[in-house]
Amino acid sequence: MIGVLVFPDFQLLDATGPISTFEIAGRLAAKPAAIRVLAIAPGPVKSSSGVELMARGIRSAGALSTLIVAGGEGVHAASQCPKTLGFVRAMAKRGVRVASVCSGAYVLAEAGLLDGRRATTHWRRTRHFVATYPKVKLEHDRIFVRDGNIWSSAGITAGIDLALAMVTEDFGEDIARETARQ
Repeated sequence: MIGVLVFPDFQLLDATGPISTFEIAGRLAAKPAAIRVLAIAPGPVKSSSGVELMARGIRSAGALSTLIVAGGEGVHAASQCPKTLGFVRAMAKRGVRVASVCSGAYVLAEAGLLDGRRATTHWRRTRHFVATYPKVKLEHDRIFVRDGNIWSSAGITAGIDLALAMVTEDFGEDIARETARQ
């Protein structure tokens, strides 16, 4: 099961790009992907555009194999939320593949998951990110970075590239290529 963690003022495409990527790949592979939108507080969560996604609470995340953390304007509040950080840490400790899209890297960094690891984030946030998290080996010129079971992507649409790389791992290159064509 794939979980996409959102919070108030998340960037809509950070969540829906990977969701659509896994949905298409699952359909093409004849193995529909189980995808859940998750939030600390279940219910509608408003994106920075005003569009809301309906989210389940984090207690419904028991069978996750992948957790993708969205970025967006609300990421700083999310990265200071003890429940959010505890949830992300617990998923990583369980061996779940954890990823961030764009500024969602702040949540992973604040949770300590990026210490000593290679990662990336949106280019506009590079200086601030490096100054705030000096233990992270930030690769500012990469679309996405994988370091063990921790993944991160650069800007908003780079989350789709990251999801396609995960699809390659999960379903193979042929399904990933067909998904990208869609």
